[in-house]
Amino acid sequence: MAAAGGDDDDGKNSTFRWIHAARYAVALVVTVLIVSVIVNAIKVVLRSDPLHLSVVGGHVSTGRLPSPSPSPSPSPPHLLDKQVALDFNLRAQNPSGRARMYYVGITAYFFDNKTSSSTSDLLYECMVATGVKDIAVLQQEATDTIVRVHVSRDNMPEYFKSLYDGGRMSGVTLRLNGSLITEVTSKFKVNKTRVTTYYCKELLFGGDPRDEAFKNRQDVLCSYE
Repeated sequence: MAAAGGDDDDGKNSTFRWIHAARYAVALVVTVLIVSVIVNAIKVVLRSDPLHLSVVGGHVSTGRLPSPSPSPSPSPPHLLDKQVALDFNLRAQNPSGRARMYYVGITAYFFDNKTSSSTSDLLYECMVATGVKDIAVLQQEATDTIVRVHVSRDNMPEYFKSLYDGGRMSGVTLRLNGSLITEVTSKFKVNKTRVTTYYCKELLFGGDPRDEAFKNRQDVLCSYE
């Protein structure tokens, strides 16, 4: 009887060992799958093309704004607390089929055709600078961001009068500085952030959007670095 009992114990121990082995095997397979998912997500994040940006119509239009309040200053009437609105449409397109993209912390700088947009002293050299709200784009989708900037004589002392009077200039460059976030979300979230600068060149700057000069203009694609 004792021998029979021993055989039963050996059978139970063997069964338990098989159960534990099966559990370890399942756990190993799950771990491998998790690692594989994470590795693939990292590959997608690292290999994804950057966000594509463009200025719709290749122009920045301007328009007079009403004076905020009467001024007692004896300055010439055409310069009394006047303001001009700069308007442009920034289009962002996500080329990736798996990664979401975010362009955040954006500052826009405009440069005339005589000034290098790669200067290190951006605020001093640019015509005007402004913040742009964060951009988020889902996989293989596009979104438009309408940007409006209010400028005064103090913001653009060299260019204000011409723009206020409806003048235009060509060859303007828009430089955008910000952080580009590429994010893949499956069971786990993997993302990469990199500082990215875009250059949108040869823009037509100034004038009413209904002007003939703006009609049939192509979008300006922005290069990046």
